[in-house]
Amino acid sequence: MESSRIRYLRQEEKQATRPMYENAFSEDSQEFVDYYYSHKMKDNEIMVMEGAEEDSSFHVMIHLNPYNLSIYGHRRRIPYIVAVATGIAYRRQGKMSAVMAQALQDLAAGGVPFTFLLPADPAYYRGQGFVFFPSQPYHNRGGVCFARESSQEVIRAASLEVASVGGWRRASAEDAAEMAVFSNQVLEHRCEVFVRRDEQYCSRLLEELAAEHGGVLLSENWQGITGLIFYSINSSQGTVTAEVKELLLKEDVTHEEAEQICSDALEKTGCMVERISFTSSRMMVRLASLISFVPLLRSEKPIRYQVQVTDALVAANAGCFRIDINSGGGSIRRIHRADVREYLDITELTERLFRNTSVYLHEWV
Repeated sequence: MESSRIRYLRQEEKQATRPMYENAFSEDSQEFVDYYYSHKMKDNEIMVMEGAEEDSSFHVMIHLNPYNLSIYGHRRRIPYIVAVATGIAYRRQGKMSAVMAQALQDLAAGGVPFTFLLPADPAYYRGQGFVFFPSQPYHNRGGVCFARESSQEVIRAASLEVASVGGWRRASAEDAAEMAVFSNQVLEHRCEVFVRRDEQYCSRLLEELAAEHGGVLLSENWQGITGLIFYSINSSQGTVTAEVKELLLKEDVTHEEAEQICSDALEKTGCMVERISFTSSRMMVRLASLISFVPLLRSEKPIRYQVQVTDALVAANAGCFRIDINSGGGSIRRIHRADVREYLDITELTERLFRNTSVYLHEWV
């Protein structure tokens, strides 16, 4: 790779990656790619590996799309890694691994606690130090908030309010601010880690879903919003399917009730589909800066690790540490090797630290 170089693209260069994106992700529609390249390029970073002066083509690219996360109440700007692609002629040469390592090292140097992605090949990303978030209770069916038990006895009558009221309508840009408030209220009561939404986020989400021939359905009463359904529409082999990406309600519901709510809402708003599916998206996480991450954590039950950590990609994460986490937060400091009680790779430690953390990350791009 002596003739290659890794760098971040300047703003005016980002559009040049579109042919590579279209080749790598041919399943994305023209409308969606148009949306992506007109909106996501505004504030993301694109890292590429390219050839020497006589070969300035992109060999590898990684997009880092920023999201504002709430992590135990702390606000942090965290990159979501998407559009990971390698040109056909440059695969199996270690080029992507080199770019990913550089990206992680840069994030660590900037004090970014972690990054996350939706893996196409989990085994590959495990080799880069990524692990699945241990606790993603709402990932299985498009962010539907399920009751903790399946028995109908635990479902409060209020949980079906939005299904029976029939007050569903299509959301518009004018609803974006209220959508953000409602979404944050639902998520902060259920999860320790989630994307905190604002008016701009919801406005952009409406445009993103429109590019997928879908939208957002909104249910409300005199108190305000009571439910949101985020969906796209696709046709395959003559079947029109509504893919529910998120169903956010104030109360927990079972999967069967969720299906009924979405079916009724789509029908009442004039969206005639033959079937409904729920998006499944289980995210993986990679610690970038252990020292930046630990202070964000909390635990009602005090936890202590006296550990020697190894990290093949980020040198700053390696060493001997004492980590304490309690209801007031987390602390980390370096210790002598003689005080170490166990030895963990960065992936093992990541799984330990996230073990009791409820995570809701259901982004698409």
